[in-house]
Amino acid sequence: MSLLLAADIGGTKSVLAIFDLTADLRAAPLCQAVYANRDFSGFDPLLSFFLQQSGVRPASACLAVAGVVRHGRAALTNLPWEMDEQEIARRFGFDRVWLINDLTAVCAALPLLRGDDYLELQAGAPEPDGARAVIAPGTGLGEGFLVQVGNQVLARGSEGGHCDFAPMDSTQNELLAWVRRRYPGAPISFETLCSGMAIPLLYAFFKTSGMPESAAIREGLEAAADQTPVIVGGAIDSRNPCPLCARTMETFLTILGAEAGNLALKLYSTGGLYIGGGIMPRLVGRLSFAPLLAAFNHKEKMEALMQSIPVRLITRKDPALLGAAGHGKGRVQQKLYHINGLQKRFVPDSILSPLLPEDTNLLPPEAPDISGGSI
Repeated sequence: MSLLLAADIGGTKSVLAIFDLTADLRAAPLCQAVYANRDFSGFDPLLSFFLQQSGVRPASACLAVAGVVRHGRAALTNLPWEMDEQEIARRFGFDRVWLINDLTAVCAALPLLRGDDYLELQAGAPEPDGARAVIAPGTGLGEGFLVQVGNQVLARGSEGGHCDFAPMDSTQNELLAWVRRRYPGAPISFETLCSGMAIPLLYAFFKTSGMPESAAIREGLEAAADQTPVIVGGAIDSRNPCPLCARTMETFLTILGAEAGNLALKLYSTGGLYIGGGIMPRLVGRLSFAPLLAAFNHKEKMEALMQSIPVRLITRKDPALLGAAGHGKGRVQQKLYHINGLQKRFVPDSILSPLLPEDTNLLPPEAPDISGGSI
C-alpha cells in the first residue's frame, strides 16, 4: 500500500487526509481531519498533531496552500505561516513533499468531478478540449485554469484575485470611492470586494449609505468573531430576511459574476467556468444567482460567446483536497511526461499528468474523522 498525505491549507482552516494511492482517489481516504488554524502557531505543530492522531506515516505529501508558491516554498496570503518542501520532508521523514497553490489543486480536481459534484448555473455549449477556468471566493479570491491536451492535463493556480477592481455601475463607483477613502493609498483588488473578507466591508458600505440595520443582525455582528456568516445568514433567512444583508450579497454576486466573466474571456474558457470556494454552496436554493449570470454575460460584443460558456458551481466539499491527492499521485507515479513527442518536466505549483480512470464511484462514504473535536 502506497500512502500519500494530502492537505488543503486555507486562510482559516486546514483539511488533512491520508490516501491509499492504489485505491480510487474519489473513495474515502484512510483518515481525515479538519482543524481551525487559529488553534496552532504554525503548520508544523498542526501536521505533528495530525500525524500523531492518525498513527500513520505516509511516504510522501502534497500540500495545497492558499498563498504564493515558488521554488518549493510557500507563504500563506492571509495567515502568517511559511512552509518549505525540504524542511517539511526532513522534519517529518517524508520521501518527497510537494507544495502547490490551492487553486492549482482545485483546477487539478476538475477531471475527477462528476455530475453530482457541481450545480450547472448556465448550460452553454462546452467545447470538449476547451480551457476550463476556476474562480473561488473563500477567505480570499482564488483564480486558476485547466487545459487538456489529449489524455494529459495541465492545472495552474494564479493570483488573479489581486488584480485591480473595476466598477460596473454607479453604485460600484460609489463603493470604490468609499473604500478608497477608508483605505487611502491602498490598492483595491477584486479580492478586496469579492471574498469572505469583503462581505463585512460591503455591508458597512450599504449601512453607511443609509440602509437600516436590524437589531438582531447588529447584535449578531457585535458578538461574532467572524461577521461574514452572520451577514450571509441574514441574507438567506427565509423567515426573517435582512434587506441590508440581501443587498450586500446581491452586490457580492454581481462583482463575482463580472470578474468570473473577465477570467473566462482572458482564458477563452470554452470548456467552462467553475465556481469554487466555501461561500457559494451555502447559497444554493436560498439566493438567486441571476445577478451573477447577468454580470458574467454582460461583456459588450462578447455576450454570445459568454452565453455559450457553461457556468458550474462546485458543490463537492473537498475539491482542493481531491486535487492535491491527484497531483501527488501523478508526481509519485511519474516524473516525466510526454506531450506531442516532447518531454516536459514538472515545475513547482503545476500539474501535468494523465487523466485518472473514469470507472469509479461518485460520492464516497465519509472517512474516519480524527480531528479530536476541532472544527
